[in-house]
Amino acid sequence: MIDQLRPPKISLPSFSTIVYGYGMELPAYTLARGYVALTGESVKLLGVYDFTFLDSPYSENKEVVFFVNDDSELRDLENVVKSLNVRGTLLTCGQRKFTLKTLGSEGDLCEVNLALSSLSWLTRFPSSRSKHLSEELDMSDLREWIDGKIQEIDPSLDLVVSPVLLPSLTLLRRNLGKKVKPFYENDFSDSNVVYTGVDTLIGKRTAFQLRNQGKKVREVLLDTDPLTAPIYLSIMSYIFKIRTKGS
Repeated sequence: MIDQLRPPKISLPSFSTIVYGYGMELPAYTLARGYVALTGESVKLLGVYDFTFLDSPYSENKEVVFFVNDDSELRDLENVVKSLNVRGTLLTCGQRKFTLKTLGSEGDLCEVNLALSSLSWLTRFPSSRSKHLSEELDMSDLREWIDGKIQEIDPSLDLVVSPVLLPSLTLLRRNLGKKVKPFYENDFSDSNVVYTGVDTLIGKRTAFQLRNQGKKVREVLLDTDPLTAPIYLSIMSYIFKIRTKGS
């Protein structure tokens, strides 16, 4: 699965808004969070229909980055882009014709590769964190790290994910075929509670809550940069998916 990580090289103009469609939360949140963290500048992050109905008719967006892959969403979006002369770039899966400049990623790991592409583009903003991210994106040690973390996850249990890991939620649900819940929900089952270093307090509080309900709990810490943690967890979900099919 690591061999399928082929993030395309992307080039983005200065933008004020990021818009995402269904299933594209991972790359959109990666770009938005990374942009704020590495530039110190704010950026709007909107779902495609919030942008279509509530934002674009009333706001003057300098430039928009779209992460949209659903055909229906793209048709609705194209009508708005044409009528309002919206400027921007579409990042999607596969090859598509669209009104705006379009960059596509191929393969099953499209959303993951686009998230990695976004991070790679963000490292152009110089800082110590950018340097650290560039080293992580080398991925020379990624296979060994992921193999170790997968051993910590109990495949018989469901998943609960912490705030930092929420961008991976859709892919986890698609790939794992089991309950995957955000930390703020209720009616939990026996679960792996997965969290990162920065939201350890919330992860441990959630695990404590489950144990008080008599649930079996396995705590898993993803000790990486908060920007890469949701990406790595998504990669793990693809590996579990393959193993489940092979069993």
